[in-house]
Parts: sequence; C-alpha cells; structure tokens
Amino acid sequence: MSSSDLNGSSGKKHKGGKVGFFRWFWRNRRIQVIFFLLVISIPAFMIIYGIVLPTRNYKPSSATGMGNQEPAHNGSVSLTTEQEAQVKKIIQLENEKAYQAARLSLSTKDSVYFVLSIPDSAIILEIKGVPVRVNKLLGLEISNRFALISHENLLPWISEPFLLESDLATIPKSPIVVKQAPKDTIEAQKSSAVPAIPDSTDVYYTLYFDRNLVIEVEQANPQGKGNIEKVAEYLDFKKKEVNRSVIQTLKNPQQSNQPLRIRLVLSDADAKAIFRAIPANSHLILRL
Repeated sequence: MSSSDLNGSSGKKHKGGKVGFFRWFWRNRRIQVIFFLLVISIPAFMIIYGIVLPTRNYKPSSATGMGNQEPAHNGSVSLTTEQEAQVKKIIQLENEKAYQAARLSLSTKDSVYFVLSIPDSAIILEIKGVPVRVNKLLGLEISNRFALISHENLLPWISEPFLLESDLATIPKSPIVVKQAPKDTIEAQKSSAVPAIPDSTDVYYTLYFDRNLVIEVEQANPQGKGNIEKVAEYLDFKKKEVNRSVIQTLKNPQQSNQPLRIRLVLSDADAKAIFRAIPANSHLILRL
C-alpha cells in the first residue's frame, strides 16, 4: 500500500470521527442540556462574581470624616406605591441638601469650579456660587455601578466637592501659537492681521478626581482631523485602562478603589472651553 493510500485512509477516519461525534452529540439530549448549561452558566458566573456582587457591596470612598457611617439597615422591605413616592422624595431632598452644602463650601474660594447636574443634563462653571457658563449635555452615560449602590452609601460620597487630581486629553490645556519674529513694523502689522489656524483635533479628555470619580468627555460627531495620532493614542490608552479595571475586578471583587465613571458628550466648542477653563486642582460638585 502506498503512502498516498495511507494518508487518504487516515483522512477518511479523521473525517468520519468528526461526523460520528456530531451525530452522537445531537442524538444525546442529556449531553446537549449539560453543554448549553455550561455555555450559559460560565458567562453568568463571571458577570455576577465580577460585577454584580462587588458593586452591590461596594461603598464608594466617602469624604473626610464620613467613612464610619453605616446604613440604617441592610435588609429589604416591601413598600406601597405611596411609600415609594415618599422615599423618592426624601432621597431627592437629601441629594439637594448635599448639593447645596457642597456649593456653600466652595463659595468662599476665588477659583473656578464646575457643577455636573445630572437632572438638568448640564455642566456649569461657577465662581463663588455664581454661574458664569452653562453648557447643555448632548449625551450622558452613567456607570451602572451608581444604580447598584445604596442611597445610604452614595450620599456621604457626594456630600463634599471632588478634587481634580489629574487629566488626560488629546488637546493642550493652553494652546500655543508659534510666530516668526517680524523684521520691521510693516511686516509686524501684516502678521498681526492673520488669524491663527484653529486646532481641528477631535476633543477627548478624562478628568480623574479623588474618591474614584472619573469624568470622560468627548465632542459630538468627531471629524477625524488634526492630530489623529494623539487621538488614537488616547483611545488605545482608555481601552487598556478598561481592560485593566475588569481584570482587577475579577481578581479582587471586593476592592475599594473601583472607578465610578460618567461619560459626557458636548459640542466641540463647549468641550474645549470647559477643559481650558478648569484650573489645576479644581473642584467638581456632583448633583444627582
């Protein structure tokens, strides 16, 4: 028997083995049920173990002096429709009280701070409690972790302003225009009349605050112009950041430094104006 005959017979056996396995699989109902249960249960286990359970038990880092507060109760009770409405009203009033208290604490400072108002879908620049610029949000996406945190744990977290610790952006904080020194007054007059070319780079930036709050801002309808490499570098970094966060959560579901993210979409002009108006070590008030 030639080598080609041997190879042909082995190929037929291999193919026949595959066909035989699938025939056996489709005829065995019990094996099918076990297989599909495994396919469904493994992703469900990862979601529950890595996301739902850690977030349900998660207590965001509260402001100074509030870390020892405990919720009034950990159980669940059944409420009537009227009682649910009253509870929602109480939560709204407590959130409003926390918001006004945070504004009052910044009213004595001379620096610009900003307010992210979720109910109004707006981001507001303020000085000493006086709004100086109101920007309507074109898009808003809040992390699901907010909905899973109890009001008793969330209220101390928003009761004081958040401190800006660092940022990451595709545009410079202060735009720099490089000009050639004129030779004489005539050339200087000509050059001063020429407007600077606006930066067309798509606006993306992330603001990292204390107590694990992360605000991600992007412009609506990015054009893909300007410094494309800078945008690609930013998006790649953010993708790796999310992957690291998921891996860390799976390794340690009870970690206390899980980021709480809010994603905002603004117009090109508003996104640039807010980023360049915010000073270093600025503050944010979160209104829920």
